[in-house]
Amino acid sequence: MKPATLAPPISYYDYIIIGGGTAGCSMAATLSEGAHVLVLERGGAPYGNKVVEEMSKFGANLDDESPISSAQPFVSEDGVVSARARVLGGGSALNAGFYTRAGTDYVAKAVAFKPPMLEFQSAFKNGLVEVGVRPYNGFTYDHISGTKIGGTIFDHNGKRHTAADLLEYANPNTTVVYLFATVHKILFRRKGKGATSFFIFFTIIYSFY
Repeated sequence: MKPATLAPPISYYDYIIIGGGTAGCSMAATLSEGAHVLVLERGGAPYGNKVVEEMSKFGANLDDESPISSAQPFVSEDGVVSARARVLGGGSALNAGFYTRAGTDYVAKAVAFKPPMLEFQSAFKNGLVEVGVRPYNGFTYDHISGTKIGGTIFDHNGKRHTAADLLEYANPNTTVVYLFATVHKILFRRKGKGATSFFIFFTIIYSFY
């Protein structure tokens, strides 16, 4: 991954993914196995940013309203105050880290862990069981009825792991990730029967963590 200031004036790829979030990063890793892939992310990288990486900074991460923050505040049409991600890894760099409904192979890769059961978590779990949210299923990644202990994307040291970690499984020879690149326009042009080319215009934000 590199800042978009280093992008050449013209380049060619089989796939261009706009947004390096939870879907974009996993798609890039998969597509790069047989194609050249470009990922354009309007924010920066989560790595080395303690506000993003450390579980103890979860609240500060969401409250940061600076121009280069990973969280961009907004108000929904029905008046709900929220935040959307502006960082490689997308929502997985902002959320509370709860993880569920994942296949065994996926969990073994990079981003999901068994959480410690601290006082609050234990009290909440016991309360659910006592009021009848049963059966108690213990620790599981399965999406099932009852009460369970789900996974977390915070490891045992309290460090967040995001979807950006999945890019380490991408083919480095066929994958390019540009940071601080905001896409404004996509133009399509037909060239003969059934052939289409397109051009993507994006601006570069000259600000870094």
